[in-house]
Amino acid sequence: MKLSSKTIGALALGGALTATLLSAPAASAATMPGCPAPRTVNVDHGSGVMKGSFNLKTAPYAACGNVARLRAGQVLYFHCWTLNRYGKHWVFARVKGTNTHGWMSLDNLRSVKNSRPTFCPGEDHRDG
Repeated sequence: MKLSSKTIGALALGGALTATLLSAPAASAATMPGCPAPRTVNVDHGSGVMKGSFNLKTAPYAACGNVARLRAGQVLYFHCWTLNRYGKHWVFARVKGTNTHGWMSLDNLRSVKNSRPTFCPGEDHRDG
């Protein structure tokens, strides 16, 4: 079977593209968490005070979208907790005096009161 120069060129290009794609590093789930948000319920009756200005998030990762910018001294009423893929504790909460809900990292709170951190549904399997 005789191949034309166009066919040989197309095969060579296809082989080069395949080699490039196969040698490219694959994105791992650990480095690209997306923004998965656990189901939430109000099972924690504690509260916390913001220690600085931070964004309330759409999911328990710093790279996720913002719900609202909170300032130092604002109070959050807790609903439930999770441990994200990076080992950070986050709480789903409501901002005092509002109907604004979202996720806040425990690292951004200066005091926590009356909380018995309770995992959100399906999140109690995570290790700390």
